[in-house]
Amino acid sequence: MAEMRRRRRSHKWAFPLGMVLVALAVVGIVSLARMAAGGIQARIDNPEAKKKYEAFLANIVVHDPDPFDSIERVPDKNVPQLLDICLWSILQSEDNTPDQFSMDDDGRMQVPKARVEQAFQDYFGILPPRHATVEGADFDFVYDPAKEVYLVPITAAIRMYSPKVTEINKTGGSIELKVDYLANNDFEVDERGRAKEPAPAKTMLIVLFERGKDNKGDMLYHVGSIRQVAGLDAAPGVTVIG
Repeated sequence: MAEMRRRRRSHKWAFPLGMVLVALAVVGIVSLARMAAGGIQARIDNPEAKKKYEAFLANIVVHDPDPFDSIERVPDKNVPQLLDICLWSILQSEDNTPDQFSMDDDGRMQVPKARVEQAFQDYFGILPPRHATVEGADFDFVYDPAKEVYLVPITAAIRMYSPKVTEINKTGGSIELKVDYLANNDFEVDERGRAKEPAPAKTMLIVLFERGKDNKGDMLYHVGSIRQVAGLDAAPGVTVIG
């Protein structure tokens, strides 16, 4: 009898210790399941990533296209706005030289349709749903279907907004960016007379999709959607970099 009591006393921590090990195992399984479903959740201050995305978005934000939920189902009214972005990107490209495009009798550059289609794919991942004249406040980019060119006057861009990426939510190959639109003509100074960043004119959620790497090994992206922030939350189980 005494031997049995001694045996029981020698194992008095076995049951609670076993329960702890089971609990830890359950926590580990749940954590692994969450990692598999949505990736490891983390918040990282990554200013270099924000600068990279801001550089890509600069030509989009400055022209402030209307929101759309999916580039695959972009409304027809948005198409000229997106073509406008592509045409400006061509005009401002480092590869653009005065003799790159032929000129018409009115001194307008004749930008081939194929060049615009390439720019559209670079920004939005698809061919433009249609080609159309882009009407502006002061001038138009006229599309000539017979010659398959855009007639582009030589002019300077008026930069209305600049992007400031404030949050990055990454899930797999998609990146959701929270972007403040900063008005370039809204200058502010502090009490010491130093320039300070203006309050954002508005904030949008812009979703990018990875589309492979360039010849330098840098990741390339295209825009999947542009949405209003109000009432929208980032999807659960994402990696947050901000």
